[in-house]
Amino acid sequence: MRALALDPTTGDLSTAGGLSLVEGVAAVAQRLRGRLGLGRGEWFADTLAGIPWVQEILGQRGAEAAAENILRAAITTCPGVAALERFTLSLDRATRHATAAFRARTVDGETLEVTAGPDSFTWEAV
Repeated sequence: MRALALDPTTGDLSTAGGLSLVEGVAAVAQRLRGRLGLGRGEWFADTLAGIPWVQEILGQRGAEAAAENILRAAITTCPGVAALERFTLSLDRATRHATAAFRARTVDGETLEVTAGPDSFTWEAV
């Protein structure tokens, strides 16, 4: 599975040396970053796409379970992901930040470890 390469810092198309492609685990990681980083209502072309932080999670009673279910579903339905092998969600009530750490297996049989927070997304092929 291939995709246009995005700059890991800005998320814009990577144009250093011209357009390029990423494939395999890097393409899946890039798709996961985009999927988990998009809030519902942020994309004009599909206002139902994205994680419903404001609509269904923030300020809601029982939000931890809802957030976990929503994030698990977003990961497992991401193109290129075959299985979610491990998932933890850490919430910091003082800052109202959530960090998800997970291991996913791709359709190519590769595995990646991801940590996604409000201001960061890191991944590593394992």
